[in-house]
Amino acid sequence: MTSHPAPSSKSFSQLKHLFREQHILMMLLKEFRDGILICDRHGQILQVNRSLRQFLQLKDEVVGQQVEAVIQNPEFLTAMRTVFTTANTCVEEITLEQGYPQPLFFEAHIVPINIPGFLGSGEPEVRPIMPLEAPSPQTVDGCVIICHDITDIRQTERMRRDFVANVSHELRTPLSAIEGYSETLLDGAVDDPAVCLDFIKVIHRHSLRLTQLVEDLLDLSKLESPDYKPEFLPTSVEGLIQQVLTLVQDKADEKKIQISVEISDCLPRALADLSSLQQVLTNLLDNAIKYTPTEGRVVIKARLNERGKIQVDVIDNGMGIDPKYHSRIFERFYRVDKARSREMGGTGLGLSIVKHIVQLHNGEIWVESNDSKGSTFSFTLDPAVPADLPVA
Repeated sequence: MTSHPAPSSKSFSQLKHLFREQHILMMLLKEFRDGILICDRHGQILQVNRSLRQFLQLKDEVVGQQVEAVIQNPEFLTAMRTVFTTANTCVEEITLEQGYPQPLFFEAHIVPINIPGFLGSGEPEVRPIMPLEAPSPQTVDGCVIICHDITDIRQTERMRRDFVANVSHELRTPLSAIEGYSETLLDGAVDDPAVCLDFIKVIHRHSLRLTQLVEDLLDLSKLESPDYKPEFLPTSVEGLIQQVLTLVQDKADEKKIQISVEISDCLPRALADLSSLQQVLTNLLDNAIKYTPTEGRVVIKARLNERGKIQVDVIDNGMGIDPKYHSRIFERFYRVDKARSREMGGTGLGLSIVKHIVQLHNGEIWVESNDSKGSTFSFTLDPAVPADLPVA
């Protein structure tokens, strides 16, 4: 029988140290903020960290599956094959759309690794995971894929492009009208009193629209500025509603719309910035009046909801909004009916401004509506707990 020498204490210490290094490295990979995926030379997944599971919204276990079953993107798979062929690190920007509610964007760093035995079959050799400095195709045993989430960056870029395009479009319509009507006046229409008066009214209407658009853009810019600090004070919700009603009552009277107010007893004051909250309620009431037919009804309710928040509801019996548009109506310049909105003087920024203000108040805003059955816009506010603060 052949006897094997017992490992020396030095060898045992080295083995223990290497195993400990591997364990620490694997723990770091699991907790790494960027997504990490490790696969062998055949594309079989050996390790996926928590960040990548969350980013890709993985619910099932994927270890043991092929990479292409998890990241279904032709450019990514081509880049991965290139890494195994050339043994060079590859960086690729990847977009995932299929199976996700919105596109996901990430920058994938695909790094070849050489870990004999560790990524293959059989017992692992005691060697730390190390990227190859000068690899060759024969020594690539697998790869580490580092996925850096750039979804927010790409979505912000898209929003900026859309914003510039929308602003340009919104400005072009009134400017073209003003230019066209003023040129006609200069060409001789000014000598016809009746025509002249009509044209001046049109120019005035479009100039008001431009002014409103610029004011809304400035409001939106102010709300998104990190330097903007609203002044939160205990505010009477009932008093606020009464103030806003005086601003919109004339518009309601013109359409013979009845506005009623229902406020729960002992409703606490809200912790709010009075002027910005007034803008929220004015905008919602103005929209309710615009889209409610003549002799319709608008109801304002205020109560303490089951979550301990002050909830304000603005309810109308107007044309309603199809549920498929609910998730988008708070976006900048988004209109369900563009022609009708412009005809009524809307800029497409009002509900976006409202959403920003409510979010600055640590609140939520949503809509419940169906076609031809009216709409209910609701938002929440925090109650003002301290009783000794000055009242707005």
